[in-house]
Amino acid sequence: MNETWITDWIPSERFPMYTRSNVGEIMPNPCSPLGWDLVWGNGVAFGWMDGHFRWGSSAPDEVNHEQPDFIGCFGGYVYLNMSLIRLVGERSPGMSAQQMDDILLGSHPDVFPHIPHPDDDRPELAEKIEATMAWIMTTTEEPNELMEDRKKVSDLRADRPDLKTIPNNELVNRARSVTPYIREFFERYYVYGTASAVGPGLLGQVCGELDPSLPGRLISGLDGIDSVPMTRDIWELSRLEENSPEFIESFASFLKEHGSRGPGEWDAGNPTWEVDSKPVTAAIDAMRKVDENFSPYAKQARATEDRLAAEEQAKNALTSDTDALELLETGLRVSKIFVPTRERTKLTQMMAIHEVRLPIYELGSRMTNEGHLEEPNEIFLLLNSELDDFLVDPNSFRKVISQRRKDFESLSSLEEPFIVNGKAPPISEWNQKTNSVEPIQVGEILTGLSGSPGEITARARVITDPGDPRGIEQGEILVAPITDPAWTPLFIPAGGVVVDVGAPMSHSVIVSREFGIPCVVSVHQAAERIPDGALIQVDGNNGTVTIIELP
Repeated sequence: MNETWITDWIPSERFPMYTRSNVGEIMPNPCSPLGWDLVWGNGVAFGWMDGHFRWGSSAPDEVNHEQPDFIGCFGGYVYLNMSLIRLVGERSPGMSAQQMDDILLGSHPDVFPHIPHPDDDRPELAEKIEATMAWIMTTTEEPNELMEDRKKVSDLRADRPDLKTIPNNELVNRARSVTPYIREFFERYYVYGTASAVGPGLLGQVCGELDPSLPGRLISGLDGIDSVPMTRDIWELSRLEENSPEFIESFASFLKEHGSRGPGEWDAGNPTWEVDSKPVTAAIDAMRKVDENFSPYAKQARATEDRLAAEEQAKNALTSDTDALELLETGLRVSKIFVPTRERTKLTQMMAIHEVRLPIYELGSRMTNEGHLEEPNEIFLLLNSELDDFLVDPNSFRKVISQRRKDFESLSSLEEPFIVNGKAPPISEWNQKTNSVEPIQVGEILTGLSGSPGEITARARVITDPGDPRGIEQGEILVAPITDPAWTPLFIPAGGVVVDVGAPMSHSVIVSREFGIPCVVSVHQAAERIPDGALIQVDGNNGTVTIIELP
């Protein structure tokens, strides 16, 4: 293998430090070359740039407009530009680069200290950030642009041609035509995703000392979370007789509505439910064993009831402090608007990525049937610039694709650097991933981040694949390396959730809060160290996991 991968970018000189923090949750593996080109490099990166310009944290005259500095690709892995994230802290009133480090990097030993730059100080940008914050703090309802975007992507889906019948070149053109939508939608995802942290931050500020569980309870059971409807639909499917006419018709409708979701959905090269429905059928089968008390309706109703009780508790505690009470009301209103919009904008993005995925998979299927590929998703090992030549002479790419498949598998076996500063180390210097972990002991306390409040003691169910046919028995604690919306059905029977990686507004946290499940995230090597069947205590208030008994 070469010392760099075919999709790798050159790190920015002005903004040199990159991190796998946060992005490692949604892109734990190397990105497929074509997925990088059509989605990330030419779509997400530019949308991220547009989002920063809109927020006010960066100016057009200080960033690279050919390969936007806000993300990077090294060894095939997607990175966030930490230098620019630090700059958001430096330029935001009342914040700092150190606060951004504390949120994203913690005490990681590879972190380079922040070095101020003369161009960091841009008073006009601070004013723009203040205007953005004022917009967030005064907004009273979900902005119209989000539903306008959803209509755009729904129209894109409705106008999808019959992919089975159109020529190969039209399949490619169809996929390429979606990239501008990805840029447009990601601008909103960045803005609203960032805004989603404001309300919970205010609630933590005003209520954290009253009761550590209050800030999380105040944003539980909010409704309007776009991961929930598909879970309700899976629940309804699990109540139908398998393979009955009603089930078959309902399942077809489900795939049409939710087929863009699935494991690793941010990479167009990964098969989502409309491409491979086996993981969702496994989820339906597992949910058949769950009783009505654990239904998404029941869990969400209990979470909502507890949120309303928490609101009453907080208001009573602050009744004599007018300023704190006003801050509480603002935090509640902002949270109810912007926490759901993070998931709203993400689903819009996933629907757009799916419109890239499907025509390319159709092309891959045709080329597999004709003997040019071994399996359909090998088409994603090509670059966008190679697709036209591939259509003319697919056989000329046989050796290229074969070698790339081997190299891509090798990349997945490597431990990517958590931090890249100025220069990505040659791939030959990366370590192999290892499964060797320190044995866990009874009484040991694992520390993470508080995700969703509450406490539970139950058996651990360690799952590394959301399509695992074992599923999870109701009341067990789900222990997973990461979660994305494909994992959401497993939250229904779960009594608690523990995740290796994650942040305060990550998928596992939002869904756990919506269903009132205690959750702890960012528990290092939890899925490797905690044995399946161990009795553990999850304390979502304080962010700890205690080993009570080994199996």
